Amino acid sequence: MRIKRFMTYFMVFLVVVGGVLLRFDVSAQTTPTTQMPTTIRVGLTRWFANQNTLTINNSRLHVGYNENGTFVAVQTVDSASGFIARVNAAGQVVLYAGNQAVFTFARAGAEPQVRCAIGGMVVLHQATWGNVYYRGVIALRVANRQITAINVICPEEYLMGVLPQEMSPSWHTQALMAQSIASRTFIMHRIASNRHAGQGFYLCDSTCCQVYRGAESEHANTTSAILATRGLMMFYNDRPIMAVYGSSSGGATDNSENVWFEARPYLRSVNSISEFNATSLQWTRTFTWAEITALLNSANANIGTATGMAIAEVGTSGRVQEIIIFGTNGQHRLMREGIQSFFGPSAGGALRSRNFHVVEALPVLPAVWVYDGRQLVEAPLSMFHGLDRNGISTPMHRAFVYDGTATRSITPAVTTFTGGTGVTFVGSGWGHGLGMSQHGAQGMALLGFTYRQILLHYYTGVEIR
Repeated sequence: MRIKRFMTYFMVFLVVVGGVLLRFDVSAQTTPTTQMPTTIRVGLTRWFANQNTLTINNSRLHVGYNENGTFVAVQTVDSASGFIARVNAAGQVVLYAGNQAVFTFARAGAEPQVRCAIGGMVVLHQATWGNVYYRGVIALRVANRQITAINVICPEEYLMGVLPQEMSPSWHTQALMAQSIASRTFIMHRIASNRHAGQGFYLCDSTCCQVYRGAESEHANTTSAILATRGLMMFYNDRPIMAVYGSSSGGATDNSENVWFEARPYLRSVNSISEFNATSLQWTRTFTWAEITALLNSANANIGTATGMAIAEVGTSGRVQEIIIFGTNGQHRLMREGIQSFFGPSAGGALRSRNFHVVEALPVLPAVWVYDGRQLVEAPLSMFHGLDRNGISTPMHRAFVYDGTATRSITPAVTTFTGGTGVTFVGSGWGHGLGMSQHGAQGMALLGFTYRQILLHYYTGVEIR
């Protein structure tokens, strides 16, 4: 495949004895491709980023450098008590066994930049977590005389450490297989985005990308699902899609343009009725006006003391698109994902989703009339149900009227709540609401749907291959 290469540097690698050393590609792609790289780079940012020292609890290591895309082993070092990696005054990584330096990565012209390789399992030690086991290779990237560990690993083995963190291994096999394909496809789009290119890796190990905890988190059920779908990804117009997913949509997913970015044809709002029984994903949050005033101050919104709130817009999926907070000295508008993050500094953190209503400021749903073949039935819009593409009944969030020349939307009227001690949010779901709902996938699997049917439901018009 055609690729754009990073500037060429030499790099420090650690590989346990007995690991298989292969050639590797170090390219950073700028557009999605249809071919998964042989290895990927995962920044271990949760525990092993920007460290003054790095503890490696292997008793024997291969050490070497990357030369023109090939790992070249230089030496084998031994230490019954493991190793400590530090950066010396010259900016070189030095391995210590106890107080004795056993190897210095001092090759002339070597630059501390990550390069890909595959090897055996490396054991990194974190003070509170203990030993963490990683397949593949650990590359040491130096910046400001601090070390960041980067796991260089083949994609399928990386997924083995991802899936148990992203979905319960006890869930239905078809849900786990759907998650495997979504996570695998997400790798491709993250690589293409170059989001972490400046840090020397493709993905990080946190919720920013996908949660990854190395080999100790692997589970037989999720590994089996990965192997059963090995290599399968989702494509739209022959390009891997941005296969985002979330814990629970609360009943309906959202359109991409309502969340982070422009409209994408495969990220359309669909119903997710199969997760309605997930009562544990219902939530309630209450805030006093004093607390909301403090949040306004944190957001540098200088509108005085908070006095009221209104839901100004609700999207087609039922998610709140805009909130207005009224103060003694003006108004402050919250839009889309900014609504959730606004509450981040509070004791309970950000709101779980935008699928909520404010108890004291309920939007007034319009009354509609439906002719059932015998009589006109009048009721609030929310009382009516329709059938989705799978024939499953779902409540209506929005209605449209055709007046003979154009179609217009019936939308809720905005109401404002003022007074009292504050406001209460009552919501459902957890996450941004784009792409596959994991609880919805589990619900569909329990109803007998296959992983392909699950994915084709949540990602509109994609091809799985």
